[in-house]
Order: sequence, then C-alpha cells, then structure tokens
Amino acid sequence: ATSVSGTPNLPEIPTIDRFAGTVAHSSRFAVPETWRGRNVFVFGTGTSAHDIAQELHGNGAHVTMVQRSPTLVVNVEPSAQLYDGIYYGNGPTLADRDLINTSFPLPVLKQAHKMLTEQARAIDAPLLAGLKKIGFRLEFGEDGTGWPLKYRTRGGGYYFNVGCSELLIQGKIGLIQYNDIASFVSGGVAMKDGRMLLGDLVVLATGYKGPDHLTASLFGADVAVRVGKVWGFDDKQELSNMWMPTSQTGLWFTGGSFAQCRIYSRYLAMQIKAREVGLI
Repeated sequence: ATSVSGTPNLPEIPTIDRFAGTVAHSSRFAVPETWRGRNVFVFGTGTSAHDIAQELHGNGAHVTMVQRSPTLVVNVEPSAQLYDGIYYGNGPTLADRDLINTSFPLPVLKQAHKMLTEQARAIDAPLLAGLKKIGFRLEFGEDGTGWPLKYRTRGGGYYFNVGCSELLIQGKIGLIQYNDIASFVSGGVAMKDGRMLLGDLVVLATGYKGPDHLTASLFGADVAVRVGKVWGFDDKQELSNMWMPTSQTGLWFTGGSFAQCRIYSRYLAMQIKAREVGLI
C-alpha cells in the first residue's frame, strides 16, 4: 500500500545547510500547534504546501509560502468537480459510470478536459485574478488540460482551494518566489533585494517521486530498469505498467483514485487468476 506518490522528493536546495532551524519534508510534518507565534517557510505551492500553510496559520504561526514553479489552482467546489460530472446526479449505475469514465481515448479526453478547464477558469476568475495580483504564478496543465492529466502524468502540481488561496490574497499568509532568495542564513533567508526574513522552520512540501523510484528501492535497480516507467502515459497512450503484465514476472501495479481502482482492480484480478489456473 505504497500509493502512486509514496517516496518523498527532496531536491537539492543550495545553502539550506546554513539554516539553523528545523527542516522537515511535508510527509514528516506534524503538530502544527508547536509552532505558534514562530516563523515558518513552506517550500512549494501544491496541495501539501497549501494545506500545511493553512493549518500552521490556523494554529498561530507566521507563515510564508515559497513558490518554486507555476501551479494550477482550482476551487474545490464547483470547479474541480466539473471533470467528474458523470458521477453526480441521477443516471447510470456506478459500474456503468466507471466504464464510461475510462472509455475515452487520450486525444478525446484531452479535448474534453481543455473545454472543462476553460469553464473552471471562468468560474474561478475572481480567485485567479486575486492570486495574480499578489504575484502567484499560475498555470493550467499541459495545453490547458487541467488538473486530471497533471495527476495522471506527474501526480501533483495543483491545489484544490479550500481557503488557503484567500489567506494568501488577504496577506494573512505571505508569498515569495524562490528565485528572489539570495541564500539561506542561520536565522532565515536573505532576499536578493536586501531583506532578511526570519524563520524557525522550513517545511519542504516538494512533492513525491513516482512508483518507479519505489520499485528500485524495494526490488533493486535491475528490476526497475527492466520494468521501466510506472504511471504516466506510455506510447500506447495508457497509464504505463498499471494493471497490466510488466517485464518482471509476478510484479503488478495498481493505484490511483477510487474510481480507477474500482474498475481496473477487477481486470487486474482476472489477469492474475487466469495465470494461476493456467489459462494464460
């Protein structure tokens, strides 16, 4: 039960070794009330970063988010749910909805998601304008296809807004750009414009590596190379090595959303059963 995004990504951040405070990856962050009244930098602007920043703020910490790259932001309701509209309201059975949802060829899915992303941007226009005004860098997925394809390719890079964006816009949570940092110092960060920002904690909300990295750590580099990429799209426009035979006998991968696992786990089970009883 290692998930699609199970291995913390710890990028090399120059001069962070000069920082005398606490540094922790988001996967190991806990007890936000400990930091009440103290200064915290949250590196990253994805889901983990926003959620941790909001929780720290709610517990009385002084939080500054550090944006490293443009991020897709969409309100959790109703905009993020446009892509899953088939699951709302009256209609087919859940099993039929799962089948319909997984039946789109990738080129058709991309076109549908481009249209849905345009709708989401229109609905979220006031929010997005507020974020742009404070210097938050936005993007909307490859070719404007929105968050679902970002999830299927890199497993992150977006945020479903549940209130942290408003805290940023209102200035209750600070925002700086990573490229504006000159270096870390013992007590915080030195900015290129000469400012010194104090800090007691750095949370590295820098995401997670894909399943292929976990494959290497569990089974060795040879198996990982033999299997190849796991998750993301392959040359057949399917999720690579998911719910299908891999180049390593007996090694199968499953993961993703509840909707994906509901339907694909049945196909996976049938493939394994067929091999166990000698049909394949």
